[in-house]
Amino acid sequence: MLSRSYVKDYRKNIEVVSFKEKVSKIRGLVTVELFDAATKKKVLEAKTENLITSIGYNYLRWAIQDRIIQNSSASKPSFSNVFNQIQLYSSSQIESDDLYPETGNLIGWADQTAYAGSDTLRGSLNVTESNFNFDRYMRMHFVFDWPTNAANGTFQTIIWAYSNPLQFAWYSFSSPDSSSYGLAWDGTNLWLAGGNTQKIYKLNPSTGAVISSFSSPDSYPYGLAWDGANLWLAGYNTQKIYKLNPSTGAVISSFSSPDSYPYGLAWDGANLWLAGNNTKKIYKLNPSTGAVISSFSSPDSWPYGLAWDGANLWLAGNNTKKIYKLNPSTGAVISSFSSPDSWPYGLAWDGANLWLAGNNTKKIYKLNQALYGARTLLASPVTKTSTNTMKIQYDFVFQE
Repeated sequence: MLSRSYVKDYRKNIEVVSFKEKVSKIRGLVTVELFDAATKKKVLEAKTENLITSIGYNYLRWAIQDRIIQNSSASKPSFSNVFNQIQLYSSSQIESDDLYPETGNLIGWADQTAYAGSDTLRGSLNVTESNFNFDRYMRMHFVFDWPTNAANGTFQTIIWAYSNPLQFAWYSFSSPDSSSYGLAWDGTNLWLAGGNTQKIYKLNPSTGAVISSFSSPDSYPYGLAWDGANLWLAGYNTQKIYKLNPSTGAVISSFSSPDSYPYGLAWDGANLWLAGNNTKKIYKLNPSTGAVISSFSSPDSWPYGLAWDGANLWLAGNNTKKIYKLNPSTGAVISSFSSPDSWPYGLAWDGANLWLAGNNTKKIYKLNQALYGARTLLASPVTKTSTNTMKIQYDFVFQE
C-alpha cells in the first residue's frame, strides 16, 4: 500500500501530491507547518511518511521494547544515538537505505532540548506539546519550533541523525606507510601508494595486513587505479602515468601527464580519470595514448583522490576536507560530505563502499552508511522566510 505525501501552499492555492511505499513496523509520520508571523495564520502545510533506516529501526526497536519491558512512564526513552537531532536539508534525493544521502545545504536543525538563542539555523524542542510517553496507538510525539530568524531557506529532506553535518560510519586500520597516498580496489584487495617508503602495497581489506609490495617507479607515487588486470600509477616526480604489472611492479607502459601535478587516478571501465592539482581540473584520458578526451574544473582547489562507482566520480578535496560525488559528464557536484580525516588523499570504490586514505591520521577508512536513523522527502520543496515561524511534528508509531 502507498502512503500519500503532500505540500499545501495556502498563499498560492497550490497542492503538490506524491505517493511512496508505506513503511511497516515502525512508522515516522511528519507534519511541517509554516505560519505568517504577523497574523499567526497557517500559510503552508506538508505531510509525509519517512524511511526508517536499518540502523534506525534496530535502535528504535531496542529503545521502545526496553521501554515497554520496564513499563515506566516517568521519562522518555533515550534517543541520543542516531535520533539526537532533526535536520533540514535542501536535497531532493529519494529515500533509500542503500544510498549515500545527498544532503545539499543544511537549512535548519534542532535537538531534543529547549532553545531560545539567536542561532540562525537552530530550532527548539516544544516541551509542552511533545509527548514522549506512548499513547494507545503506541505513538511518540515530537514537536519542534523555529522562530522567524532561524531555518530560513528552501528544504525538502528531513533527517534524524546524531550530529550535523551528517557523519558517516566507518572502520579503519593503520596504514603501513606514514604517507598514505593513492588507493585502488582490485575486486578482492586494496592497493596503497606509500609516499614515505616509495612502495606500492597490496593490503588485506579486513585486517590491513600487507600481502605483498614492490618499489614504485616514481619517488612520489600518488594516484592509483585498477583496470581489471593491471595497476595505473600517477607519478608526481616524473609527471607520468604508469601502467604496472601488479605481480612484479614492472612498468608495462607510460605517458606524460597533462598536468604537472598528477594526483588522483580512477578507471571507469574504458578510460582513465586524473585529478590535476596544478590546473585544478579533472581529466578524462585515453589510456592507450594519454590524450585528453575531456576535462572539467574541480570543485576543490586541491583535488586529490579519485574513484569511480560505476556511474559517477568521487573526489577527495583536500582544501575543503570533503568527499565529492561528481557528474562525470559535467563535473557538477551531486553531493558531498565531510572527510573523517583532515588530509583526505586516495579514494577507492569496492562496489558498495568508498575507501579513503587519510594522510593525517595515517589510517585507511572504509566509509559505510551514514549515521542517521530516519529520513523523509517532502512532496515538493518548502521555503521559509523571515516572515514565517515554523512547526514540525514528528510521530514515531510502533506497529509490531
